[in-house]
Amino acid sequence: MDALSEVLRLASLSGSVLADVTAGGSWCVSVPQAATRAFAHVVLEGECALKAGEAEPVALRTGDVAFLARGEAHLLGSDLAVEATPFATLIRPPVAGELAPITLGGSGRRTRWVTLAISAERHLAEPLFAALPTVLKSGLRGTAPLAWLSDSLGLSLSGTDAPRPGGTASLSRVAELVLIEALRRHVESLPPGGAGWLAGLNDRYVGAALALVHGRPGEQWTVERLARQVGLSRSALAERFSQVVGEPIFGFLTQVRLQLAAHELLTTERSIEAIAEDAGYEAVNSFSRAFKRAFGKPPSVWRRKRRRR
Repeated sequence: MDALSEVLRLASLSGSVLADVTAGGSWCVSVPQAATRAFAHVVLEGECALKAGEAEPVALRTGDVAFLARGEAHLLGSDLAVEATPFATLIRPPVAGELAPITLGGSGRRTRWVTLAISAERHLAEPLFAALPTVLKSGLRGTAPLAWLSDSLGLSLSGTDAPRPGGTASLSRVAELVLIEALRRHVESLPPGGAGWLAGLNDRYVGAALALVHGRPGEQWTVERLARQVGLSRSALAERFSQVVGEPIFGFLTQVRLQLAAHELLTTERSIEAIAEDAGYEAVNSFSRAFKRAFGKPPSVWRRKRRRR
């Protein structure tokens, strides 16, 4: 499993379609700050613009996805200067289990978009979400996930004849696939010489080390073992990792082990002692202190989140 896929798995990423909107003429929608989830807008037809905070508006066209990982308040519309309609007033309950289509605005050029709500274990998604821009724009026209989404909503977009997964994929799962594809394309489009966790995925040596750590998480990786695997000396890998990712590799390995432990606490019945040992801690007290520093609460309290699900 590659590093991006593993981070998404640990973060328990899930998506759902909140709204399927067709708008005409001059229109604008205001979406408030969301404390516990992220948003994505997928333009299926037409064009519009998105503005978050003081940043310049982002132009969106057919096939574009705009992902706001930190759920910032924003405007979406054909004319951002007109009075905005609160997004909450557009939401309609499903009809017979089907998403109810929404119309907005007047006559004139039409735009159709869907809004996705993205949920994740925020602490576990942090390495990814913190590395993303306020608004991540990705063009998905001609990709299978976008075709599956449009097909699910009864809209045919040309550009791919890829079969829908299993023929019975739920709309929520398709929404997740759209987001994953957008994230992958963003990573692939990053220019060389950048810094941060995402830039590390594209670096020959750092990317190989990240893939090993996330692809074989059960192994007790050390800097020495990773360096041998990727073909560098220990010092060369440590220096390159710090330069590209912006943090020492030893600290990164500790962070990954704690993230895996957090995921295990939420998804298994294994004892805290066994999970601590797998994370490289001989003493549970040491593990508990490190875990609390990373996630703000001790392992026993973190585990209660699983029971509330």
